[in-house]
Amino acid sequence: MLGTVTAASVAGAAEPVGPELTEKLRGLLVKEMVEIEAAMQETYSAIIQGRHDVVARHGQAIHDSFILEQSLTQQDRRDLKEAVPAEFLQLDARLHQLSASLAEAGREQNTPQQAEVFHHMTQACVACHSRYVTDRFEGLKAQSVPESWGVETP
Repeated sequence: MLGTVTAASVAGAAEPVGPELTEKLRGLLVKEMVEIEAAMQETYSAIIQGRHDVVARHGQAIHDSFILEQSLTQQDRRDLKEAVPAEFLQLDARLHQLSASLAEAGREQNTPQQAEVFHHMTQACVACHSRYVTDRFEGLKAQSVPESWGVETP
């Protein structure tokens, strides 16, 4: 699912996707993002404290929260694909791909890899928010982020 995202598509201005979503989809995305943010905050503490089991658990939880894997109806899936650009879905997939790598680094008790993957996850969040969620995160509206923040692997 992850394709190449061009520098213009990640770094340039885009319209927020929230207003284009159905109420159900907007609610699911907000819920998912709140859960991801909480898991990432706990993961940061776990990384710097060497609690590998917590890193693995939260990395897996973020991976498993993938909205397209939730119980969406066929109509919900069509609505989502019609409402958001392909790059939005690619960035979302990228975050979930990275979280699987984070879980693996936790299981391997590889702290340097955990820190590196967490860094890339943070960049992926900023890349998506600065392009598609500027109506909620106005401080990111004028930001231009490198292309690699959305696609580069650790």
